[in-house]
Amino acid sequence: MATIPIEKTPKPGLNIYGFASVNPYKLTIAAEELSIPYNYISIDVGAGDAQSEWYTSINPNGRVPALIHVKEDGTSVTVFETAACLLYIASEFDKEHKLSYAVGTPEYWTQLSWLSWQVAGYGPMMGQACHFNRYAAEPVPYGAWRYTAESRRLQHVLDKQLFPKVKAWHHKLVQRPAFQKGLQVPVPYQFSDEAVSDPGKQDYYTTWRKFGSQMIKQATDQWQGDVVPVPSDHANY
Repeated sequence: MATIPIEKTPKPGLNIYGFASVNPYKLTIAAEELSIPYNYISIDVGAGDAQSEWYTSINPNGRVPALIHVKEDGTSVTVFETAACLLYIASEFDKEHKLSYAVGTPEYWTQLSWLSWQVAGYGPMMGQACHFNRYAAEPVPYGAWRYTAESRRLQHVLDKQLFPKVKAWHHKLVQRPAFQKGLQVPVPYQFSDEAVSDPGKQDYYTTWRKFGSQMIKQATDQWQGDVVPVPSDHANY
């Protein structure tokens, strides 16, 4: 494993690697709900941390979140991808099953099914809908329509599972002190409709649009295979 900078080195206990984006908050919320002490290690995307040799030795995908659990006996476990990290936290720290169910029970498999549904469908589709509607550097009507339509379909699926109570469920979550505490790390959650729509806070999102365009160019430049030309590629970086 590449040498991790001293300030990014994991400490004894649970270490969460992330920055202010949607998925790392899921881990801090879980940790807060379970009252787990943890060390939050911020990844500086602008400085290239996410693609650095030391970080990709933790998460080969170069994304967040990831975790390193340094155990009392000195051994450590490294996990990346949101769902895997949540499953690890549940396995190691939720022995009383406050947030999870015992492995092998019918409830466990139901929970795993919905977690898989979220990471395979709901999360990616919502993410793409938000991208094309909020962050795309140029209008892409078909992309906005396609992912918005699929997000609405998935919302209906969730609504039926929660017995038409999605809004009530969301309201209950945000009233939980530990849930709110988890939304403050590393900085207060910045991706609510109110925040994104605030004309006075657009500099942050403009920066992310530019950064996203640069990532497209970087990924294309690094690709060694055939490249299918896309008219908008590199147009906005």
